[in-house]
Amino acid sequence: MKDLLRVEIGGEEMGLGNRYIRWGQILILADLHLGKTMHFRKSGMALPPEARKTDQAAFIALLDEEQPERVIILGDLFHSEANTEVEELAMITSRYSEVEFLLIKGNHDILSDADYRSLDMHTEEALKAGNLLLTHEPVEASGNTMNLHGHIHPGVVLRGKGRQRLKVPCFHLSAHHFCLPAFGALTGLMAIAPKRGDRVFGVIDGGVVELS
Repeated sequence: MKDLLRVEIGGEEMGLGNRYIRWGQILILADLHLGKTMHFRKSGMALPPEARKTDQAAFIALLDEEQPERVIILGDLFHSEANTEVEELAMITSRYSEVEFLLIKGNHDILSDADYRSLDMHTEEALKAGNLLLTHEPVEASGNTMNLHGHIHPGVVLRGKGRQRLKVPCFHLSAHHFCLPAFGALTGLMAIAPKRGDRVFGVIDGGVVELS
């Protein structure tokens, strides 16, 4: 288990890792978009075939290292329709049969209930746990509620002294929302504009550092 950056989210201490959260024996991640490589290749984009294995390998490495009891995915597990990625993920979930997998369904999660059952994966529209509300897209929250969500694929631009610019994935914490970076490698990044009082945690070289 890695030494993660510890942060209090909604009154709960959590560890921030390389595009995921460790909360006790639970891992939380968002936006894998499995099958996106194949989707693009079918559309004529020249992506190397080995690119489709990147996210599966990262997911397996994470499960091996962290050995969680439960994995919660905050939406967009697959990019679109069923393809061979479903069969490949089924092999992964069966390999880790002791782990409970839960998908909070997102806008790209259009597979049938039978497909998700074949993955030994439970599905929910949202999940409430204490002061935490887990969803795919951000929802209105107030009081002590903290909404954990994905969907946005947040990124932040780092600038160097020589006009260098580097956009990296990030976690974005505001008053009532905590947005996770996309776990998928080919999801793209949307540059965020933090407000005063927000906290931003950049994912740099496989680690997490607070930037503001």
